[in-house]
Amino acid sequence: MSEEIPDDGPSPLDEAVGRDARQRYERALLKLTPDQQEAVVLRLELGFTYPEMAEALERPSANAARLLVTRALVRLAKEMRERDAG
Repeated sequence: MSEEIPDDGPSPLDEAVGRDARQRYERALLKLTPDQQEAVVLRLELGFTYPEMAEALERPSANAARLLVTRALVRLAKEMRERDAG
């Protein structure tokens, strides 16, 4: 199958979390710093490993990338919870 043919169906992430959750995720993602946003997208949406993330994000080590994404995910979850409560 050609990779040039666009897939108009929902992404795997959309199917996994549903449209409402996806919208909450995207709104919460915008509340993060640009570095945190990139880390979350690389890890969750693109499936980068920590070593790959370290290189892409110009971090000194895979552990530094892991820490960045962990902190970003904690903040992301907090933002999503606050939107649910509000």
